[in-house]
Amino acid sequence: MTVAAAIAPGKWAFVTGGSDGLGLAFATELAGHGMNCLLIARQEDKLAAAAAAVRALGVEARTLSLDLGAPDAVARIEAATADLPLTLAVFNAGAEAAGTQFIDLPYETWATTIQRNVLFLTEALHHFGRRLVQQGGGGMVVVGSEAAFGGAALSGIYTATKGFALNLCEALWAELAPRGVDVITLLFKIADTPMLRETLAKRGIPVEATGASDTAVLARETIAALGNGPIYNPDETSHDDPVTSNAARRERVIAKSELLKFFYG
Repeated sequence: MTVAAAIAPGKWAFVTGGSDGLGLAFATELAGHGMNCLLIARQEDKLAAAAAAVRALGVEARTLSLDLGAPDAVARIEAATADLPLTLAVFNAGAEAAGTQFIDLPYETWATTIQRNVLFLTEALHHFGRRLVQQGGGGMVVVGSEAAFGGAALSGIYTATKGFALNLCEALWAELAPRGVDVITLLFKIADTPMLRETLAKRGIPVEATGASDTAVLARETIAALGNGPIYNPDETSHDDPVTSNAARRERVIAKSELLKFFYG
C-alpha cells in the first residue's frame, strides 16, 4: 500500500487526544513523514510535553487545550487551523462511560458520552470533510474500536456510539474518495496506552497479559492503509469474515452503495 496524498511533508494535521497514547503515536508517525501537527487535548502540561517531543523530530507543533464535549469544540478547531495548510484530521479522543448498566446512571452521564463520540464527531467530520473537498483533497482518520461490532452489557452506550461512527465513516469513505478525500476507521481490540496501564495496575494485571497492541505500530499501519479504506483492522478474524475483515467490509460498502445509487437514481 502507498501512503495517501494527505500525508505530505510541510502540510499540517490535527490530532485529537494528541497528548499521549495512540494520539501521540499518530503525531509521531506523521512527524516522521515531515508533517506538522496541531495536538488537541484537555491537559496543557501533557500537551506541552507532547509538542516538545514532536518538535524534536524536526517539524512544527502547536497545541490546543480543548474539551471535545464543549458545544463550540469544532469551531475552536477550525479557528486554530484557519491559517494552516491542513490535509489530515485524526479523530482519536472519545469518551467512554462503561462498566455500569444503562439504567443505573443518570441520563446526563450518557449524554456526555454521546456528545463527544457522536455529536462532536459528526459535526467535525461534516465540517472538515467539506473543507478538505473544497481545497482539493486530504484525509480523515477515525480511531474506532471492535466494540463497534456489537453491543454488550455494561457498555451499551459506548458500543452504540462506536457502531454509529463505523457506519458513518464507511459511508463517508464511499462518498468522499471520488472527491479526493480518503477516510479510514481504525478498529482494534485493545491498545497499550497510559490509560490502559493505569486501569490494569489498579487490578494488579500486567499489560503483557492482555495482548494489547503497540500504539506506534497501530499508527504506522493505519497511516499506510489510509488510501485503502474504509477500515483498517489488524485483528480481523479472517480475510473473508464479513464482520471483521478489511476486504469483506470494503466489498459490502461498495455493493450497498451501488445498490443505493440505483435506488435513488
